[in-house]
Amino acid sequence: MKPTFATPDEVSLQQFRALAAIAQTGSFTLAADALQLTQPAVSHLIKRMEQQLGQPLVVRGRRIRLTDAGQMMADTAQRALRMIDESVHACRSQAQLQEGRVVVAVGHLTAGALLPALLTRFSAAHPQLVATLHDSNAAQMVAQVLSREADLALGSDIGQTHSELATERLFSERMALFLRHDHPLALRASVQGRDLDGLPLVHVNPDAVVWRAISRELSAAANVYPQVVHHVSMLTTAFGMIQAGAGVALLPRYVARLMPPDLRAVPIVRPVLEFPIVAIRLAKQPLSPAAMAFLAMARQHLKPSLV
Repeated sequence: MKPTFATPDEVSLQQFRALAAIAQTGSFTLAADALQLTQPAVSHLIKRMEQQLGQPLVVRGRRIRLTDAGQMMADTAQRALRMIDESVHACRSQAQLQEGRVVVAVGHLTAGALLPALLTRFSAAHPQLVATLHDSNAAQMVAQVLSREADLALGSDIGQTHSELATERLFSERMALFLRHDHPLALRASVQGRDLDGLPLVHVNPDAVVWRAISRELSAAANVYPQVVHHVSMLTTAFGMIQAGAGVALLPRYVARLMPPDLRAVPIVRPVLEFPIVAIRLAKQPLSPAAMAFLAMARQHLKPSLV
């Protein structure tokens, strides 16, 4: 009967381990001990492997040695098993949060005001994990998650415009009017929507979907349509323009912790305007263990204390 030759996927990992152990120990008995198998079991694995490959791999006798084919297979097995074992160890370490990395795209408003405290808490809880943050505007957050440059994103709501993405609301912050300390409204305990009529607004991150909802709220409740005089991307730029008297800004209250001392943040009532913060991820792509740990901590600790 002609031998039945094996394709590469028919030679088992256990057979490779047996051959590699024989090459290392020079003995079926010692190989069996290393693999925690019986000597007959190891012998059977090698015999079956020889049948599958169509030639002898081990010369049996008082002194065990490998044939040229056996040595070639053993060398290959040792290299492959080393890589497999390293990969298995890495996967287990990642699953146990002993190593890993998470990349998070963060909206400009959220990055400076909320992420430092969250990142400090995350590093203290998981010192073996590396978290990298990318300051981003709304469009950049979406692009980085879609391209897998970032594992997830944290920032303002993006709406339902991307079927590939899943969003999860983490919390909503109430809006305030940010203005210079000498502005006529600066000493108010609160302002109403109608007080915004005619005010020159500095619009931060205008591509964010949330601004459309805020505009609808103001027009419906107070018949006010914001008069935007400047569009900027960075919070620091908006603060500088307010300091220079170029306008005022509608911003979530939590950024007040970053504002210069000569600015004021006055809560807005009637209507109450909210700025939702969401986590964004690929809908059909599982998060890595490190990213899951970061998201779990964001769910628990990202919401700011009142300012």
